[in-house]
Amino acid sequence: MTGDAEDIVLWRTLEGEAHVSVPHVARHSPTGFEWGYGGSGPADLARSILLALLDEPTADALYQRFKQDVVTTVPEAGGVLRAADIRAWVEHARTC
Repeated sequence: MTGDAEDIVLWRTLEGEAHVSVPHVARHSPTGFEWGYGGSGPADLARSILLALLDEPTADALYQRFKQDVVTTVPEAGGVLRAADIRAWVEHARTC
């Protein structure tokens, strides 16, 4: 795989368990990450992704919007969220 070392990789095991290439920083979901909808697992995923790339105040200010705009759209199987795309989303979100 090519790309930035900071790119976020999301995948599922054969049993359907969600895994992500960033640590889980629990706030809403004690059971871990999820994506594809707007619940507590996706909220933790959004915050954890932003914390991996940004400072905590910025992550805390934007993670619910990031969840709605990005995390809810990730396919069930997972995928790759490019660090450059996340940073571009943040810059846009800061100006709106």
